[in-house]
Amino acid sequence: MPQVEYSTSMNIAPEKIWEFVKDMNNWAPFLTGYQKHVIENETDSVWTLKGDVGILSRRVELRAHVTEWNGPERVAFTLTGLNEAVDGGGTLTISKSTAVSPQLTPPKINFFRRLLNAIFRFLFRRMHGSGPKRLQASGDTLSQLTFVLRMDAGGPSGPLVNAMLAPALLPAAEDLANKIAAHLEKIYS
Repeated sequence: MPQVEYSTSMNIAPEKIWEFVKDMNNWAPFLTGYQKHVIENETDSVWTLKGDVGILSRRVELRAHVTEWNGPERVAFTLTGLNEAVDGGGTLTISKSTAVSPQLTPPKINFFRRLLNAIFRFLFRRMHGSGPKRLQASGDTLSQLTFVLRMDAGGPSGPLVNAMLAPALLPAAEDLANKIAAHLEKIYS
């Protein structure tokens, strides 16, 4: 099951970040490929995204179910495909830190995986433009916003889709986190 994790820091108190992210209507349009979302109740919603993975372009409807709502620090959710055989989930975590966290050294990956990741990152930026302009995080009041996202395609083409999905998830997670951060930095800085 392809899984990615991305963190970004900002000079905004965690409580202010939580006030923004606790209402999905605030940040839903920041998702790559966002078409629409419908909130069914406190824990369930249906998201419609148009996804481009390699040469495949699909319109995907996902049921998002919140499994943990522990504000102002953490939200966990599951995703179930309504029109595609896909399942997944993830977490959004907001934490306070006193200094910029050093970037973790990513696990070593082979040459072909690095090449594939670079190609997907290039194609993602080519299709969706460069990421949002961000302020440099520094100072005493730093918060860290971390997204973990995992998706698993099923069906006969599942292994092929998963192979293409893995490198495509990271740029999408980076893009969402940085769009939220840039928006909040514009408001509070």
